[in-house]
Amino acid sequence: MKKDIGEHIISKLDLPDIVKILSDELSGSELNTILLEVFNRRIQQETPSSLLNKYERNKLVKPANIDVLRYKEQELTCYKVLASRGFEPIEHSPAAQLGTSSVVATVDQKKVLTALRNTEMQADPTNATALHYASLKKKGGLGSRTYNYSNISRIIRTQVFDNPNFTPHFSVICLISCGKDTGSFNFEKEELFKHLTASYDVLRSYSFEHIYFEIIPCKGYDGRSSLITESISYVQKNSDHIKVSVVEPDYENNYYYGFRIKAKIVVGENVIEIGDGGLLDWTQQLLTNRKERMMTMGIGFSVLHAITK
Repeated sequence: MKKDIGEHIISKLDLPDIVKILSDELSGSELNTILLEVFNRRIQQETPSSLLNKYERNKLVKPANIDVLRYKEQELTCYKVLASRGFEPIEHSPAAQLGTSSVVATVDQKKVLTALRNTEMQADPTNATALHYASLKKKGGLGSRTYNYSNISRIIRTQVFDNPNFTPHFSVICLISCGKDTGSFNFEKEELFKHLTASYDVLRSYSFEHIYFEIIPCKGYDGRSSLITESISYVQKNSDHIKVSVVEPDYENNYYYGFRIKAKIVVGENVIEIGDGGLLDWTQQLLTNRKERMMTMGIGFSVLHAITK
C-alpha cells in the first residue's frame, strides 16, 4: 500500500529517478545536507498556530499517560534488581545509528522513525547494545568473558497497532548477554539461567506470584535437541523456583535461532505474555565471527506499570 502511494507521488511529480538519485547516487553527507535544507525551508513556512495544529494530530509526540514518580521509582527498583544479578546498566542515546534496527535484524526500516545526520530514533535497545559491544570488542577493549547489560528505555515505533492500548512510544526492560562460545553449550546454559533468574526477580518485585517461562525451539531444533535439553536441565538443576518448559517449535520464526524465550504471568484468570527473548546471531554478523554468542530478554516495562496501577 505505502509503496503504491510512494509511486503515485513520484509519478505526480514526474520525477521517476528521484528515489534512485537520492538513495544511490548521493553520499550520506550530501543527502543529509539536502534534507537539512529541505526541512529548514519547510519549517520557515510554519507559524505557532500551524505548529500547534500539527502537534495535536501527531500521535508520535504526545506525552505518556503514566504516574511519572511511581514510574521512575519502579525503573530504579528494576535496575537495582538487575544489577544485583550481574547485569550492568547502560544508558543509550535517544538516537541510534541509521540501520541499527534493520541491518542485522529483520525489522522493516519503514517501522523505524528515521532521522537526519545518519541516525534513527531508538527503536530497540537490544540492537544498540549489540553495536556497543561489537564496537568495543573490535577495538580490543573487552576481554574474553561474557558481558551482561541491562537497559530501560522509552522507544518509538511507527507501525500501526490494532490494539488501541498500544502506543507509539513505550518503555521496555532489556537484558543482553554477549560473549564467546566455549563449547558444551556453556554460554547458552549459563546465560539462560541468568536471564530467567533476573527476569523472575524483576517480576517478583511487582508481587506477581504466578510466573513461568516457555522455551520455543527455532530453526532446525526441537525439544529433543541437546541445546534445548541441556539448557533446560541446567536451569532446573540450579533453581527450584523457576518454572520453565519446552513448547512446540516455531520454524516460521526468522528472528531468533536455537530457541526463543517467553515470560508469562498470571493476573487473576488472565495469562499475560510479559517478556520475549532468545538467541540472536547479530554479534556474529557484526564481528564476522561465528564463535560470538548473544542472548536477549525484553520485558514490557510500560505494561507492568499499567497492570499494577
